[in-house]
Amino acid sequence: MQDIVTEYFNRGFLLTPEALELIAKEQDDFEIASGGFVLDKNSFITRDRIKILKNFTEKKSEVTTEDFVKFYTSKYEKMKNIILSRIQKDFISLNKTDSMRSDAYIIGIVREIREDGSKKVLELEDMTTNIPVIFDGPAAADVEIDDVIAVHAITGGKVLFGKEVLFPDIPIRSPTQGTGKACFVSDLHLEAAPEKEIERFFSWFDRSDIKNLFVAGDIGDRNSFQELAGRNNNKSFFVIPGEKDGADYPQTPMEFTQKNITSLSNPALVEMNGIKILITHNMSPALLKKRHIGKPTSVLSTDYMALEEVPDIVHFGHSHTPQIINYKSVTMVNSGSLLSDFKPVIIDFASRDAKFAKVE
Repeated sequence: MQDIVTEYFNRGFLLTPEALELIAKEQDDFEIASGGFVLDKNSFITRDRIKILKNFTEKKSEVTTEDFVKFYTSKYEKMKNIILSRIQKDFISLNKTDSMRSDAYIIGIVREIREDGSKKVLELEDMTTNIPVIFDGPAAADVEIDDVIAVHAITGGKVLFGKEVLFPDIPIRSPTQGTGKACFVSDLHLEAAPEKEIERFFSWFDRSDIKNLFVAGDIGDRNSFQELAGRNNNKSFFVIPGEKDGADYPQTPMEFTQKNITSLSNPALVEMNGIKILITHNMSPALLKKRHIGKPTSVLSTDYMALEEVPDIVHFGHSHTPQIINYKSVTMVNSGSLLSDFKPVIIDFASRDAKFAKVE
């Protein structure tokens, strides 16, 4: 403590006990915002602690057979590791199943789905072989081709009789708490949205005490966005593309010259002040349950969409429907669109309170 007092005294400041406590606690995560000779805790502002955890920056122009194999191997292994960390069962590989009508737990990637009367047949594959799994009833209703799933089944020789589909899902946990707050919007469509509504929102944001704005795709006119972001250099903008900004998925970051814009890929994962924020243009709770955020439009050398880390906030758009959803302590938010129903979302990272903003 004495070292801190001496350091600030040599810089021409005296510290109140509250200011000293703040400095000792926050270390280098703050800066002097205002104050005279005597600094109290209100003389400081906390710097945002930001880590880019996932950001897709390169894509190949040509895809080889080797890339195809690498991608599906990567997807299987990543999802298998998630399943093994979440579901405590004695899993066996598909080539180890027998004809003894015994219980078995297996992991596989869905290669084909067939309907046979009231039954659904999933063709599952792992790194050893493939085998059909027959389900009677709705147990496999939410399964899609290319999903990696766990299955509780009864062995039957060349087939398995499925009893239950076990999705990787996310754990039940207490909400993670951080510091600060941010505003979340999507689908600005600046090329088509009414100028009055655009100005109304950005004027409100410029006046607000919120520093950070996250934009989940479909901004439209990039030059207009840069001009709007450049009106206040004290604000920070985190932006991903949507399908109107680039057709590929995943999509590499857009190019901006404005320095207070951080351009990220679709999808991207950012940690801000202790809160992990997944930003993706199109999303649903079902994808959290599957721990995978959609199918790529082209084959990649690795699976970029596996949710190996559980986000605290999922920020999405696309539907133009404002939503605030809680799924197992993950806050999912969609602000709607400036083209229709637009309700920016503010999230307090400390309380994890999420609400629609009153833009005035």
